[in-house]
Amino acid sequence: MKKLFYFTLLMFSVLNALPTTKEYYQSAENLTGEKLRNELHKIISNHKVFPYFSDKIGVGEMMMDLDQDPKNPKNIILFYSNRSQNKEFTDWGKDKDYMKLYGGTHADSWNREHVWVKSHGFPAKKDTAYTDIHHLRPADRSLNSTRGVKDFDEGGYPISEAPGSFTDYDSFEPRDQIKGDIARMLFYMAVRYENKSTYDLTLRDKTGTYGASLGKLSTLLKWHKLDPVDEKERKRNETIYQKYQHNRNPFIDHPEYVSKIWNSIPEKTELKLANRYLTFENTTIGSQSTPIHYVISGVNLKSDVTIIAPQGYRISLENENKFQSKLILSPISGKLNQLIDIVFEPIENRDYFDSLNYSSNKSDLVKLNLFGRGISSNTIEILSESFEDKDNEWTTYSVAGKKNWRKSSYGNRQFMKISGFKGDEPCNDWLLSPTLDLENFSEIILTFETAKNHNDIIEGLEIFVSTDYQNGKNPQNYKWTKVTGKMSQGKYLWALSGCIDITKFSGNSTTIAFKYSNSSIRKASTWEIDDIILTGEKK
Repeated sequence: MKKLFYFTLLMFSVLNALPTTKEYYQSAENLTGEKLRNELHKIISNHKVFPYFSDKIGVGEMMMDLDQDPKNPKNIILFYSNRSQNKEFTDWGKDKDYMKLYGGTHADSWNREHVWVKSHGFPAKKDTAYTDIHHLRPADRSLNSTRGVKDFDEGGYPISEAPGSFTDYDSFEPRDQIKGDIARMLFYMAVRYENKSTYDLTLRDKTGTYGASLGKLSTLLKWHKLDPVDEKERKRNETIYQKYQHNRNPFIDHPEYVSKIWNSIPEKTELKLANRYLTFENTTIGSQSTPIHYVISGVNLKSDVTIIAPQGYRISLENENKFQSKLILSPISGKLNQLIDIVFEPIENRDYFDSLNYSSNKSDLVKLNLFGRGISSNTIEILSESFEDKDNEWTTYSVAGKKNWRKSSYGNRQFMKISGFKGDEPCNDWLLSPTLDLENFSEIILTFETAKNHNDIIEGLEIFVSTDYQNGKNPQNYKWTKVTGKMSQGKYLWALSGCIDITKFSGNSTTIAFKYSNSSIRKASTWEIDDIILTGEKK
């Protein structure tokens, strides 16, 4: 009986043994292009799916095994920063005393990073791609926020807590040691999750992607070559196959598959924007603002880069304090990533809405929008709100709909946000300033910034001013005058309103309001508001 038991156990083990690597890819031999891609899709699909959270084995538990520090089994290696950290020093939410428990802040706890951004194709935990461990890595919480929903590309501001990493407004560049790892994760995702009813992941050769796409393909192809597969990557892939999902990343096992599927894309000569615009504080005529750091970056450059500042602005290499109207920078091996300082020096009492221009031969002219306002010596800041403090005097009032304005954040930025999507009825929600006494002011100017995402058949955000509104009451029962400013055009890209003159509303009971509405519970834009500033000249 005992012999029969062991024979049965042996046969069970043999029947359930996973194919060897060679056997796994046997059906893909000698294939190229779409045929190879389609066959690999068949091979790596239908893997074992684990939950995102679990009392037994979920995504977090797998990470603590797969990304364990080989020198200290109590620690985990964080992906972007390469920091070894106590596995228990994870993101438990805001209620923990992280400093007391782990000697660090909540921002330095680790959480789950979706290398293929989950909002780019699979936002729900029920989506298989949401829990696919092949592209999930442990990351420092603040670095996870810094990466956000950005594509991968080169250049931008250096990231102090992740040496060798850079970021700008729409891209993230990791340290050299993991560039190939990232490329191969994204190649896997694009092949594993294609032609699905809910998402068809696509790699595009651009940044600023949205929907079920991610970039930048030419950069990822370059990183794949620059950072070849190493033993650590092979070991992780093998453990995922043997112990967890029972599928493999073919681009780790066969790096040559990349060139057999994706054609080589020549790297374009390109100058990049690190920000879409820069805003300077209101600056007294004849004085100089505090310098703002800005990055001039580019790849595959064939000649020097010339930077020209418009009237009212001057530029200098970072920390050199030699401000002038023109700079010439020389790329190294075709690449440039140079910090410069920009100052605002108004000579008149007016708005300075202009652009910093930089160009290189055989590359397009790049324009960085600049905004500053020259003010007289008796102009003061009446109101300034960036929603960074817990307590502020702005209030909300919901006339209709269960959704309302709420405080939110992205990276280090905090703001007010609202969306009426999937509410109980279309919204009518107001964000209201405290009552302002503007009676003794002239030249009263309002500025703010907005970011928008998604489209509705109506714009969704309006700005009003009232001189009779009573705080806490239903705003629809009072008289409001609509004012206009420049608004965000979408994709969560912040836009500056420009200067809105509200001097005619000067009085001792003035209120500024932002009114949100949407057309239906299935159609709604998302709006964010930040950095509301009101200035005036003292009479």
